Amino acid sequence: MKLLNVLSLFDGISVGRLALDRVGITIDNYYASEIEKDSISVTKENYADTIHVGDVSKLDEKFLSSLPRIDLLIGGSPCQGISRAKSDRQNLNDPRSKLFFEYIRIKDWLMKNNNPKLKLLLENVKPNKETLEIMNEKMRIEPIEINSVLVSAQRRIRLYWTNIVVNGMPKDKDLKIKDIVCDNTYKNFSDERIEKTKTYTKNYVKWDMSGKGYGSQQDRAYYLDGTMCTVPKQQAESKTSIYLGNGKYRRSHPIEIERLQTLPDNYTSVIKSPNKRMGLCGDGWTADIIAHIFKGLKL
Repeated sequence: MKLLNVLSLFDGISVGRLALDRVGITIDNYYASEIEKDSISVTKENYADTIHVGDVSKLDEKFLSSLPRIDLLIGGSPCQGISRAKSDRQNLNDPRSKLFFEYIRIKDWLMKNNNPKLKLLLENVKPNKETLEIMNEKMRIEPIEINSVLVSAQRRIRLYWTNIVVNGMPKDKDLKIKDIVCDNTYKNFSDERIEKTKTYTKNYVKWDMSGKGYGSQQDRAYYLDGTMCTVPKQQAESKTSIYLGNGKYRRSHPIEIERLQTLPDNYTSVIKSPNKRMGLCGDGWTADIIAHIFKGLKL
C-alpha cells in the first residue's frame, strides 16, 4: 500500500495518527493543525515527525498550494456550540463551532485543486436537526452514528461523516469499568454528606453535596460493573468518579481515562497535571472507533 499524506485539522493529541498506526497504514507526511500547547506536547512526545502547521484559520491558499497530494483530510471540529447538552448553545453561530466551516473550506479547496478523490473524516456530537442538515449539506455526506461503548467502557455517542467505506459497526467487546481499572487506591474519598444524601440509579451513585438539589455531575460515582459517562474536556477528574462499594469512592486514574478512550497507557504522561491529561483525552477521539473506520482505507 502506498504511503499516505494526511492533513489533520483540530488535531488534538493526534488520535488520528494513532488509529492509522493501529490498522497498519503507513504515513508519508502527517500535517497537524492545532494551537493548544498541551495537545501539541502530547503529539510531539508520541510522534516527533509530525509536521505542525498552526492555526486552521491561517491555512490559506498559499499554504494549501504548497502541500503534496493529500490523501486523507481528518478533523473533529469543536463541539461546544452545538452540543445538545447545553441549553444556551448557539449551534454553528458559536465562534468555536464556526470552525466547522474551516474544515469545509479546506475540504472544498483540496477536492478542487489537489485531489478530487480525497478521503474524508469529520467527527462531532449529534446536533439538532437544523444544524445537522446544514452540516450534511456542506459535507455532502450523511454521517454514521457510533457509540464508543462498543469498544470501550465509556458511553460516547458521536457522528462520523466519511466517504471511507465502513464495514458496519465495531464488534461489541462488552467492556465494563472493572475491565479498565488501573489503581483502586487512587485518590479515595468519602464524606458524611455523601452517605446522608446518596441514592442509587441505574448507572451510578449520586448525592447532593450542596444541599440544594443541584444534582451536579461532580456528585456521582459510577459502578465498577457498569460503564462510564462520556469523558468530558472540563473538570474530567471530578466528573468520572468510581464507586468501589461499601461506601468507598475514588477518582479515576489518568491511565483509566486513557483506556476509556482506547489510548495506550501513559499516552498523555508528558502532561503532569492528572486533570489536564484527562481533559485532553476527553477532548479527543476514541482511538479504536477511528481505527475501525480507517480499516476501509486498506480496501
